[in-house]
Amino acid sequence: MVLANRAYLAGVLIVAAAFMVGAEPLHAQLPADDGQIWKTYDIGPYVEQAGAGSQRHVVDWVLQETGSPQWHGETVASLSVSASALRCFHTPEMQVRVEEIVERFVADAATPHRFSVRVLGVGSPAWRNDMRPMLRPIPAATPGVQAWILSREEAAVLVARLRSRGDCEELPTGAVLAANGVPAVLTGGRKREYVQDIAVAGPGWQPVAGSCDEGMAIDVQPLMARDGTAVEAVIRCRIDQIERMAQVGMTPPAADGRRVPIEVPQMSAVRIGERFRWPANSTLVIGLGLVPWPVPGQNKAGSPGLFSDAKRTDVVVVVEPRLTDSP
Repeated sequence: MVLANRAYLAGVLIVAAAFMVGAEPLHAQLPADDGQIWKTYDIGPYVEQAGAGSQRHVVDWVLQETGSPQWHGETVASLSVSASALRCFHTPEMQVRVEEIVERFVADAATPHRFSVRVLGVGSPAWRNDMRPMLRPIPAATPGVQAWILSREEAAVLVARLRSRGDCEELPTGAVLAANGVPAVLTGGRKREYVQDIAVAGPGWQPVAGSCDEGMAIDVQPLMARDGTAVEAVIRCRIDQIERMAQVGMTPPAADGRRVPIEVPQMSAVRIGERFRWPANSTLVIGLGLVPWPVPGQNKAGSPGLFSDAKRTDVVVVVEPRLTDSP
């Protein structure tokens, strides 16, 4: 029995070794009925500049540009990544598309393009009429979302006018700089405590505390076109806010005839995902519509509590490409 087990183990090791010797024997085992080929792309310069873990941004862009079904359908395909290389097994046509995307990430890795991103909340959407002469609309897919392009000079005027309004707030992060291909994340929010339930405690009872995170997170991932004349950006917005607390009377375990109020939060959630393309010498302005603004007031020009109980705010996102030698 011992000899048989040793013989079996030796056979397994021989088979494993056959697959581990070099890369080509393993590649030969993969079906290539559609003419698939292996290619490896150097993304090390981009990851070195963007930071550890940034290789996932390359993969995300490849998947959203080519479509996930292209990698999980009938055609045998593979996409893997490390901090130095993107490895792809697919048809020659797909390899061309992947190569173009990788080139957009690594082309200016040494001196990456920068993008200024800021988020403002305006109490009234009437600002759109005031700024109408300088707003040139571009398409947006999400209902309620609008987008415009402006010159850099016009964008500076728009931001200055919005910030001078008494009903305007800006996220506490202020303007954030994004590098080419790297998402910029702008956040703001607060934690809301409430009485969630009651529980037995000895001969009596005690309240059970709960909490909800209200907040806004907007991330913008810009990427220059290969020829540097245009910018594409993926915009994602996540907003969670408590609209109200519903009161419920609960009878404590040791009831004495009275009821104790607990609270049930009524939440409002907004999820927006958009992709825009515009000229690199212009600024993109996005109006997300009247959405929750669960951010404590920061505007010194207005009332400190102006937004503490606000239900809806016209949220404006401004994305401005900057030249590589701009401050």
